[in-house]
Amino acid sequence: RNVLLDYLCSIKETAEEQKAAAELATAQYNAATGMTDKIAALAALSSMDGEGADARDAAIQKFYDDANGDALVLDKWFAVQATADLPDVLDRVKALTKHPDFTLSNPNRCRSLVSVFATNAAPFHAENGDGYSFVGGIVAELDKINPQIASRVAGSLIQWKRYDEKRGQLMKGELEKLVSMKPISDNLFEVVSRGLK
Repeated sequence: RNVLLDYLCSIKETAEEQKAAAELATAQYNAATGMTDKIAALAALSSMDGEGADARDAAIQKFYDDANGDALVLDKWFAVQATADLPDVLDRVKALTKHPDFTLSNPNRCRSLVSVFATNAAPFHAENGDGYSFVGGIVAELDKINPQIASRVAGSLIQWKRYDEKRGQLMKGELEKLVSMKPISDNLFEVVSRGLK
């Protein structure tokens, strides 16, 4: 059911298709009796644009309100938004780093937003390098708070040789900024220096 919902909601070229997709995902969201179906519907809705934008925003807000501060549910709320297929997802993720329920000192919260964003290939690997710059900046901040998590997040940049020349050089540039930080934790230095070899 959830795979079919995802397929059906990916058909959203026209305003009518956007509206139909939003209605379908909203119906599943409202009827869901378990977290699996609710998250699947929210994931579909989180990528809605155009005619589906209002439904997206309403579902995201309702999920947040229903979470009632539950840490695990809020982690899912952050993660779903970090994987959205929207042209402005990086801006949305940056805004979420300012959300009152987000803190770099909470490893699970950090993973649910920043690490999950780094798995969202299109915005993370945007040709302009903004995704790499964002993650590099977060890693630099995070290294002062939690070096272990910083080194894990930095792992998203160490595969720079696998990408085309432009993206590879942008990723490598972020690694070079990180390795030259003073001070830098042993954990982060090990991962970043190994990634530059």
